[in-house]
Amino acid sequence: MSRLVAWFGGGLFLVALAPLAAQTTDADPPTRHAPVKPATRRELDHLEAVKLYGRGVALEHQNRLIEATRTFEEARRLDPDSAAVHRALVPLYFALDRLDDALASCQRVLELDPDDFETGYRYARHLRMLGRRKQAAAVLTRIAACPRLKERLEVRAQIFYDLGQLQEEAGELDKAEKSLREVLAILDHPAALMEQGPYNRDEIVAQAAETHERLGKLYLKSQKSAEAIAEFQAALKKDPLRSARLALNLAEMYVAQGDPQKALEQVEQYLRSQPQGMEGYELRIQLQKRLGRAEEIVPSLERSAAADRNNQALQLLLAREYRKAGQIYQAEPIYHKLLEQSPTVEVYRGLFQLYKDEKERGGERLLTELDQAIGKASSEDGQGKKRELNEQQREEAQRAAVHAKAMLLVLREDAELVKLVLPAAIRRLSTGARLHFTTSSMLAELAGRARLYEEAEKLYRHCLQRGGRNEAQLYTGLLRVLSLAHKNREIIAVCQQGLKNARSTNRVLFHLELASAYMGLNQVRESLAAVEEAVQTAEPELQLTCRLERAQLLSQAERHPQAIAECQALLKEYNQEGEVHKIRYVLSAIYSAAQQYDKAEEQLLLILKDDPDDATANNDLGYLWADQNKKLDEAEKRIRRALELDKRQRNSLMRVGLDSDRDNAAFVDSLGWVLFRKGDWQGARRELEKAVSLPVGDDDPVVWDHLGDVYFRLQEMDKAGQAWRKAIALYESGGRRRPDERYREIKEKLKHLN
Repeated sequence: MSRLVAWFGGGLFLVALAPLAAQTTDADPPTRHAPVKPATRRELDHLEAVKLYGRGVALEHQNRLIEATRTFEEARRLDPDSAAVHRALVPLYFALDRLDDALASCQRVLELDPDDFETGYRYARHLRMLGRRKQAAAVLTRIAACPRLKERLEVRAQIFYDLGQLQEEAGELDKAEKSLREVLAILDHPAALMEQGPYNRDEIVAQAAETHERLGKLYLKSQKSAEAIAEFQAALKKDPLRSARLALNLAEMYVAQGDPQKALEQVEQYLRSQPQGMEGYELRIQLQKRLGRAEEIVPSLERSAAADRNNQALQLLLAREYRKAGQIYQAEPIYHKLLEQSPTVEVYRGLFQLYKDEKERGGERLLTELDQAIGKASSEDGQGKKRELNEQQREEAQRAAVHAKAMLLVLREDAELVKLVLPAAIRRLSTGARLHFTTSSMLAELAGRARLYEEAEKLYRHCLQRGGRNEAQLYTGLLRVLSLAHKNREIIAVCQQGLKNARSTNRVLFHLELASAYMGLNQVRESLAAVEEAVQTAEPELQLTCRLERAQLLSQAERHPQAIAECQALLKEYNQEGEVHKIRYVLSAIYSAAQQYDKAEEQLLLILKDDPDDATANNDLGYLWADQNKKLDEAEKRIRRALELDKRQRNSLMRVGLDSDRDNAAFVDSLGWVLFRKGDWQGARRELEKAVSLPVGDDDPVVWDHLGDVYFRLQEMDKAGQAWRKAIALYESGGRRRPDERYREIKEKLKHLN
């Protein structure tokens, strides 16, 4: 910044001298200044950067954000050590949703100007939002020591308050206490704060009361009852209106001291204020049970709910306790009323517990609600064909999608519910009734997640025996379930049966599934023959899919030159952007398998040149770099960008899926691997343990291999062995990855481990 100010200052100085120059009476022209030595390249670049900075500021004031960003980026290229330029880019990157670039710019500003607490605070806030709390705490600790903060007491108080929260979350209670004491040192003396700005004394006092309460809770965690009471009393003295809230704090203290009666008295006092949170109500239930007064739970909740009818969480709690008390007919109307207002996972979870109690009838009701919601939400009809929606229908579809997503998330987490609904689907399909294609697909996927392969397989086989209009849907579902169970021989049998007997199913489906199953059994010749049949029989719209599958199978068979030639031929035949991108994805993977990493990288960069926001290409490029142990900072940036883009796509209003709330397992694995390469073992462990807990990730031997490497680095040899053995088992199960060089490497690692 100092160099920029110097240049702007020089410009103003020349402007100030201009009137004096105009008044000269000397007829001779002034002597032209000749510099002692010509300007260096660096000085010229700096001068041009200053000009660009000024132009960027003007563009930003005109709200031309993209042009301003490009202008500042050019200034940064010319003068990369200018904190002012990096600082100017930060808000623009955030405004343009370029989160990774914004965070990188924040980090660079702090490197160049360590006392820039404003940028540091913004940086820490966003790190915390991303769940990177350890990094956020480190940044806040660093900027809290800035000397300039003494002139900005309100910012200093906020920084220490946030730092205290992060330290408390990390279990560093002593550090959190010190941070909150720093906050109180400012808030308990409002006069100094009011001198620095137009701050309201009452607001400062209320914030001080909240901080005292927060410190009291901290002392409760540390089992320092006397100190906790002193802080609660200090909070009450500053803000008498907090008496109800402080009653709950005192109740928690009495619970810790083993006095449930006094605790219940304090809870009742707190609940008279009709709080929106449920912690007080839940604590009352616990205390009533502890005191042997469980019969009072429902009546006391009825009184509270009647007095606070608009509290949805309280109504949900009452419905839950009705069910536990066996009062089903009082509970169900509450759930349905809540669903009209807010179709959340919590409400459906409660309702489905009622259905579970009804057994067979409950399964039928659940299936009906799910199928209706999916049907209304889908932009396709029951056979997978697109349907046009008017504005009203689109709004209805979006509302239905919210319901469908919530139902699927409940089913995903409860295998017993899946067991309940699968027989209902069998009965429905066996009578010739239809389910929406997406409903059947989701049920098959849920069965696979719950490892209920036999039940799902039975569903589809039973329905296929009876025939019907949805034959293709049934074959697809059955093959999906068999694939999840790695039953390659059964897949081959079903495909052969389908090729002989199916009436309304495209034969390409069977040929492609045969090819994949044969490859899983390491029967390469049969696999390539089957995919060749798919290519020869496919309609024009399926030709690209079949030929790409052939290229991938050739690569799996380690016939990389043939696979590469296939993709290169396809690039000459297809020119639509989406088609070209599909080909480049496959070609990049084949080059990578052939260890031609530069060419693999080239294909991904070509995709990103067309579409910088392609999540898969960003992830694959980052992983490719991480696997080669190069450009690790840029690799991490790419992968985090991929996760961000994927999350945005998953949150589409009308997108219904089982995992709309979950990160992509492959992307999480990539992040874990790049952190491993950077030496962040704990960070890598966190991400890779998450990856193997996600669908697809739990079935991928590469992810388990990565996790084993992390455990090995952390000297957790038993866990490393378990992870590597899991990877070997997946390779040998006939799944989607054939034994390869990595498989052989894992076996070697296990030998050395033993």
